[in-house]
Amino acid sequence: MLTTMNPKSKLYEPDHWRSRAQATRKKAEALAYGKSRDRLLKIAMEYDKLARRAQDWQAGKNENDTLSDYEL
Repeated sequence: MLTTMNPKSKLYEPDHWRSRAQATRKKAEALAYGKSRDRLLKIAMEYDKLARRAQDWQAGKNENDTLSDYEL
């Protein structure tokens, strides 16, 4: 099943994912060391990856203005 990509969605904005990563890290800092904190920090790392992917997508879009199945 093909999904329609909507480049106007905030999901394609690196700042959206960076903001989520920052908020998740802030929540993790409020917790004592343990599994919950570790899980939140891993989630924040995944948000950072999504931010890099969105940034790469924007850079690629600006270069050739085409979409591929690889992006996001």
